Amino acid sequence: MFHRVAGLAFAMLSLGAAAQSWPQRPVTIVVPYGAGGNTDLIARMTAAHLSQTLGQSVVVENRVGAGGLVAAKAVLAAPADGYTLFMGTASQLVTSPHINPNITYDALKDFEPIINMGANAFVITVNSQLPVKTLPEFVTYAKQQTGKVNYGSGGMGGVTHLASHLFSRRADVDMTHIPYKGAAAAMADLLGGQIDMYSASPSEIISHINNGKIRPLAISSAQRLKELPDVPTIAETFPDHEVLSWNGLLAKTGTPPEILDRVASEVAEMQKDPAIQKKLVDAGIAPLYIARAAFGAQIQKEYAMWAPVLKNSGIRMN
Repeated sequence: MFHRVAGLAFAMLSLGAAAQSWPQRPVTIVVPYGAGGNTDLIARMTAAHLSQTLGQSVVVENRVGAGGLVAAKAVLAAPADGYTLFMGTASQLVTSPHINPNITYDALKDFEPIINMGANAFVITVNSQLPVKTLPEFVTYAKQQTGKVNYGSGGMGGVTHLASHLFSRRADVDMTHIPYKGAAAAMADLLGGQIDMYSASPSEIISHINNGKIRPLAISSAQRLKELPDVPTIAETFPDHEVLSWNGLLAKTGTPPEILDRVASEVAEMQKDPAIQKKLVDAGIAPLYIARAAFGAQIQKEYAMWAPVLKNSGIRMN
């Protein structure tokens, strides 16, 4: 009995010592999407900040595929030692588990929340050739053209798909979903007129608004965005409607809490840097910095919220 207790005590001391000396080698932040999007942007800003504050290289690794499943599996296959972190999104943690039969991890048990960096809304955006200028006009038009109006997304079951799906349910309109392999392809076809509507991230459309090819109709956040002050919220037409996506750091369960707390503390310091905050806001990202227990509570709440919405939706990810 003495040897078992002594062994356990030694293991705990060793774990604590390892956490105190962390990091002794480069840290990797695994990103579930390709370069250029909001998730990648936040990951690279975080990596640059942590590289300075930790005194050790922090690199970003884009592991694209299966709506983030490839990246999630890579993180869970690595040791729980703090050297592999996950820049996860609402898709991998609160929506995909309800509609992707290939997911084998437990979103609520297999990951440890560290800090939620920021959230972004979606902008209902239409091709300018569509004869509508406001959200109510679009809803009326879509009802008159039942089944003929289409909308694109970055992939079946992804956040751009689900944002549009929830809107169509709320507005009681029947539209045809056209999934693409990534947001860039969907945006390209919106610009080209191959699709009528797309729920875009603000950063995707701001540079295109002035060319006259697309028209933003409404935003899925509860308040209007500073960078698009003239674009109303969906809630102004359909009260209480709000859909957001977020990007947050997580680690494999079992990672020493001292490491998780340190990362959360270091990342939270980013909110004191005006340049970082401006870059986030300019990309349509609302800075959050919700850490540890509060971030975990948010994940659990949203997981439970999406479950009944998606259970009978017929949406399935391949």
